[in-house]
Amino acid sequence: MSVITTDAILLRAHPWSESSRVFKLYCRDAGLVSAMARRARTQASRGAGAASTFSEGVAVVAGNPARDLRSLRDFTPIKAHLGLGGDYRRLAGASAACELVLRHAAEQPHAELYEVLSAGLDRLEACASAELPGTVLALVWRIVDVMGFGPELESCVRCGRELGEEEMGRFDLAAGGVACAGCRPPQGSRRVGPLAREAARRLVAGDPPRELPRPRAHAALLGDFVSYHLLGGRPLQALGQFRASLSAEDDVSSPR
Repeated sequence: MSVITTDAILLRAHPWSESSRVFKLYCRDAGLVSAMARRARTQASRGAGAASTFSEGVAVVAGNPARDLRSLRDFTPIKAHLGLGGDYRRLAGASAACELVLRHAAEQPHAELYEVLSAGLDRLEACASAELPGTVLALVWRIVDVMGFGPELESCVRCGRELGEEEMGRFDLAAGGVACAGCRPPQGSRRVGPLAREAARRLVAGDPPRELPRPRAHAALLGDFVSYHLLGGRPLQALGQFRASLSAEDDVSSPR
């Protein structure tokens, strides 16, 4: 039996019995981990609060890495991220990021992914309300990118020609990026103009505009991309809830 002590983010907790729960953790040194713990081992510590979803702290995990379920011997919360629960959109955004990691991350260490998720939750908790749509979408896009599925936005995804600064393109979902007009992507593909392309570049890089124009359109594009390329056609449910929370005035078919 191996025992590791690692930084960890709590993605989800399920009741197992009256005295135990099963935790889904994303660990800096172990990747995605399922572990069972008695509640007494995850109670408040040093004023940081009890372990709950989005908590970040230090976990002591024991067991065979090859087995599905390990033992969580201790979890010491350091950051509770309680501010996420006070705003539905912050909660939905954090849930979307954690849901994507939970459903697609591997059981091997990925330090960059851990850092992106950790820093992203901090930003979601602290950002101004006007910055929230861009902050949420930037976090989810950044997770997609560090997992190796980032979209092609600089050159035509079909012919490889570099797109002009003022060129109008269409997003070819199956090919994973923007196609030029000459390559004629499938009928019904979203129109993506230069402003939307620049906004998308910034979102994927984790540097969102302070106020993101047409956030519902960007959320719809991200949801379709994640569903097609990472989730086998299934939706990222929390992202859909986040999109539904945005103003109906922004509910358009494509970013421009």
